[in-house]
Amino acid sequence: MGMDPVESAARSSDVYVFYTDTGDVVGPFDPKKNEKYRFLANLESCTEPQDWPWSAIAIVETPDLHELRALADAALTGPSDPVDETAKPVKHGSKVLRSPPHFPNFGFARLRVDEYRASEVLYRIDGKTGYSGSAIVSGKFEILVEMGSEDAGEVCDLLMALANVPGVTDVKAARVTGELYYYRPRKRRVGRPEDEEG
Repeated sequence: MGMDPVESAARSSDVYVFYTDTGDVVGPFDPKKNEKYRFLANLESCTEPQDWPWSAIAIVETPDLHELRALADAALTGPSDPVDETAKPVKHGSKVLRSPPHFPNFGFARLRVDEYRASEVLYRIDGKTGYSGSAIVSGKFEILVEMGSEDAGEVCDLLMALANVPGVTDVKAARVTGELYYYRPRKRRVGRPEDEEG
């Protein structure tokens, strides 16, 4: 039997990091110099760009939040803004974000939900077509969700459809874009099976 989702999140060293105005962060990213990164990707908004101002997302593994700023900024190689926002999981859904198996095309949604309904929404998301992982977070929103598909054209539709889940009041979503993303231990091609060489 698996670990309780609350206990799992409490023990998790994951921190979700959101960047704005970074340009391509994956191309110049050096995994050997950033061993605490499990995942890094460039993002493109599913709606109007101002609805999703973040140009990249990372999952950094650190139990020491005092070192997070330096770790998160390490992915930035040029004159870019520093990390803009972070969120920490406090309860996982049935799958942890960026845990196998994976869809070749995927993206993320930040959900705002009615007060006291986060656990209910987390439960309702589980099992939806394309569901790949979720977590209630401590941050400026309540839930982070990963959705995916074999078809790149379906990703944003799956993410935006989360607005129809009872209790959800706002959805901001983006798909992973660009040629490459990083998922430990190497860079991989967007839209290709993850077991292919990057």
